[in-house]
Amino acid sequence: MNESVFEQSLAPEEIATRYASLDLESDSIDPATGQIVAIGIGLKDTIAGEQSVNVLTLGGAMGDEATLIRRAFERINEFEPDALVTYNGKSFDLDYLSERIESLQFRQRPELNCAKNHVDLFVPRKRSADEAGVKWPSLEKVLETHGLAVQPTIWKGEELTNSLFGEQLAPEYLDAIAGDRTTAVDEFERIIHQYVCGDIESNIALYERDAGRR
Repeated sequence: MNESVFEQSLAPEEIATRYASLDLESDSIDPATGQIVAIGIGLKDTIAGEQSVNVLTLGGAMGDEATLIRRAFERINEFEPDALVTYNGKSFDLDYLSERIESLQFRQRPELNCAKNHVDLFVPRKRSADEAGVKWPSLEKVLETHGLAVQPTIWKGEELTNSLFGEQLAPEYLDAIAGDRTTAVDEFERIIHQYVCGDIESNIALYERDAGRR
């Protein structure tokens, strides 16, 4: 594949020393019929040398999606990041959140303050892939190229992917929440935490790479 698809550098105005990363998981790629089951949050301050990764789940929000979204936004806003970093967040994560917020009819619409300075690491790679006439690169493939691969999450004996998460794990997790099967919910959340943390850590590692700090 064309090297420019993988190799990208951030513009000076895109490089922040204090930023947040966000990744969401749902039970459907269509926000009209699906719901968010987990939101991963990464908070990094490169000057202070601090980094945290947390995963908020639907089970932790007592099955209430609006509470899950509100808590995620509050946590990020409290950190006061200068930028929001995602991989394909413009086409998926932020659009999905916006449509779910609209559907849930919040009394007061939650806002993600740092979204006004959104750095989507996928966008320039997608553009390069389109220009080269090649397949869009996955986050995992880009990381692998840079030697930054994250340990895969294994579920039911196979590597957990976005498709497997949405089509199988998420529906089973929702059934466990609805049935108040605490042990099952805890086990699903262990897998979800591992999977989503991997994505957030990958976003941060790639951002640092594109910023020339790694």
